[in-house]
Amino acid sequence: MNARLEQVLQQWQPGQRFIIQPGTAGVASPHRLATEWTGFWLESAGQRFYAKVLCDDQRALLDVHRSAEISRQAGELGIAPVLCHADEAAGVLIFAALDDDFRWAKLAHFSDPRQFGALTRTLDRLHEAALPLPQHSRQQDMLALRQQLQQAQVVLPEEMVWLGECVDLAWQALNASAFTPVLIHGDPIASNWMVNSQGEWRLLDFDYAAQGDAWHDIATLIHEQLPTDDRWRDAIRSWRGECREADVARCRLYALVDDYHWTLWGMLNGHTSLRGLEFAKLGQWMLLRCRQSARDPRFERWLTLTAEQTA
Repeated sequence: MNARLEQVLQQWQPGQRFIIQPGTAGVASPHRLATEWTGFWLESAGQRFYAKVLCDDQRALLDVHRSAEISRQAGELGIAPVLCHADEAAGVLIFAALDDDFRWAKLAHFSDPRQFGALTRTLDRLHEAALPLPQHSRQQDMLALRQQLQQAQVVLPEEMVWLGECVDLAWQALNASAFTPVLIHGDPIASNWMVNSQGEWRLLDFDYAAQGDAWHDIATLIHEQLPTDDRWRDAIRSWRGECREADVARCRLYALVDDYHWTLWGMLNGHTSLRGLEFAKLGQWMLLRCRQSARDPRFERWLTLTAEQTA
């Protein structure tokens, strides 16, 4: 990792000395943090940067070009760190470091109405920016994971067949509903947000950005809180100004398909990665969340309400 980073730095800024220090350590469970990239703090000539070096076991899972281009666009919007340099072949991204005042978000921020409003406004800026849309969707990402699991001959729990059928029904209903495709972040969980003491938010890691429905991001943001039914409604109402049962249904289905994606991801990485992170444990935790959603007695009603939604 260090050698690859040093080579990229030499090509980017020939002859310039960089102080390199380890960045955020990777954690897969109970929350994902720095699982795809290894981070490094950089300092040179009074300037500070944060470099991300793609882990070797993620090369088949991530599109570095996709990550770099959307990171660049988000930085230009002012909602994310500024991307200073990208070496896609080497799998290295270098960002301007955020001020020391910025800290990782906590789940408590998500349940605070004032902070939640700031989070949704940040996502709204991304959704409304009219940036070029990627060709792929989060559903295609999920299908790619299924294929990779088959190729790796990973033995999955028997219930994954039934859950996969439920998720396919959910995607069918979601795709049938009316929405204008926008650029979504695709993974706005707590570990992908930073906030400073002035309440300014920055969004990190656009590895799973895609063409999709703005409701997908909002549903993931709410679902991160493991909300009660009342919290689902209150959060939707704070974003949209109203909350219909069809809105709740739509969010609950997006929460299910997101959990299913990370179930597959955790099980695949638990089988293929040698880094010692608890990927399989994360997969089991996401599987539990999938099971709870798919077994909810309202699931079929969610499908119907979502598919019939026209706006």
